[in-house]
Amino acid sequence: MRDLRVESVDMTYQLPKGGSVQALKDVSFDLDGGRLLTLLGPSGCGKTTLLNILAGFLAPTSGTVLLGDEPITGPGPDRGMVFQQGALFEWLNVRKNISFGPRMQRVPRGEIERTVDELLATVGLRDFGDKKIYELSGGMQQRVALARCLANDPAVILMDEPLGALDALTREKMQGLILRLWKETGKTIVLVTHSVEEALFLGDRLFVMAPRPGRIEYIYDLPFAETGLDVEPRELKASAEFADKREEILSLIWEMEEEIMGHGGA
Repeated sequence: MRDLRVESVDMTYQLPKGGSVQALKDVSFDLDGGRLLTLLGPSGCGKTTLLNILAGFLAPTSGTVLLGDEPITGPGPDRGMVFQQGALFEWLNVRKNISFGPRMQRVPRGEIERTVDELLATVGLRDFGDKKIYELSGGMQQRVALARCLANDPAVILMDEPLGALDALTREKMQGLILRLWKETGKTIVLVTHSVEEALFLGDRLFVMAPRPGRIEYIYDLPFAETGLDVEPRELKASAEFADKREEILSLIWEMEEEIMGHGGA
């Protein structure tokens, strides 16, 4: 199990007509392997930029990102990405979507079939392997996206608003699935969300990021992800401890938003 280490990362975008925008400034943290980190903050705080740097889609302007002892210099099979809309292959059925990565790596056919069968059962789609993607609901498509990511056996799973497009009930069910997969697989997960409740419920570690330029402003180590494996989500989210922490973080983000809009105090 490899740790994730981010050291003094800055990210500046050059604008097409001149000038620049600094998206991240001096972002540093260590994340032990096997933890579930949620990233939260107001729009423009650099959450997705940081996630794309971890994925290797973007190279930081300065600083270093390491997975174990290896620097991250581009995309790799040791990191899997789950997007908000799933980014699935519409022309392939569920089984072929899940098996795509192992097939590209020329994994033996029998091993691929066993892996796909196991993952279909894990994400609750045992009877849907031959269905086309467009025949599935949004929640089921995100289950396929999770299974496709897991099929490559990455050390780190990166999620960019993976549940943002789902209705409230489906979203809550998917939160439970993510917690269960995290515990069963031991994978490191980094998840970006705009929902304070979701960040609290899923993250056993939570970073609240501040904008202009993006940086980690507050760090929380939380008990709710572990508790959520044994307690009904509604019961946990209604608890006094959860509600107090939710209000605390909502107040922090509200103050940041007010500052961005120019309505903060003098």
